Amino acid sequence: RTDKDAVEFALENVDQFKPNTIETVRKRGGFIQLNEKAGKTSPLYPDKPYNFFENNLFLFERFETLSGRLTYYVDHDLWIEYGAALPTAKEPIRPKRYPFVLMSPHARWSIHSTYKTSSLLLRLQRGVPYVMINPEIAQKKGIKDGDEIKVFNDLGEFYAMAKVYPSCPKDAIIIEHGWEPFFFKGYKSHNTVVASPLNLLELSDGWGHLKFGGNWDGNQHAYTTSVDIEKA
Repeated sequence: RTDKDAVEFALENVDQFKPNTIETVRKRGGFIQLNEKAGKTSPLYPDKPYNFFENNLFLFERFETLSGRLTYYVDHDLWIEYGAALPTAKEPIRPKRYPFVLMSPHARWSIHSTYKTSSLLLRLQRGVPYVMINPEIAQKKGIKDGDEIKVFNDLGEFYAMAKVYPSCPKDAIIIEHGWEPFFFKGYKSHNTVVASPLNLLELSDGWGHLKFGGNWDGNQHAYTTSVDIEKA
């Protein structure tokens, strides 16, 4: 029902968060102290950084696959049925009416959205969300550097500044991730055009490290969102 309800539910049901409560989190200034179960691939030390895969590379524990080793092959009926038992290239699904793939590389001026509002970092770039467009595409669309453009598809739309960018592919537009909705007109960010579809293979279970549960964290599918652009 509310953000507070969601936090309380997580604190009560996620083993790694216990024994934290809303009260202890408040007293600690909003921070959660994780317990030893949160260190899935390395012990949690009070005085040393967390190093990924210390358990496996230095303490010689098995990886959570059937063989105990890192492996590409997934011997699971569903993965085999869909031709995904081994990593293979797939043709992108890109409707012709939306000719540009939306790419969102890591931001240079923040860590995800952290420090995105820093005045010092904002001075290193344009200070507002901007979309990089190939010069030839911009010319065909009547878009000049600094213009406000609309990016849209069947899911939604958002507005941003055009940045004419020679390194941008002709069939793509680029916007660095990490921009929060309050930076955009109408609080509609670049996420409004991204469906974030669930890959059904991520629901498979019972094979090695394939475990679907409450800690599942879906991620954006790279290069699967198609859009069109026009001058606003």
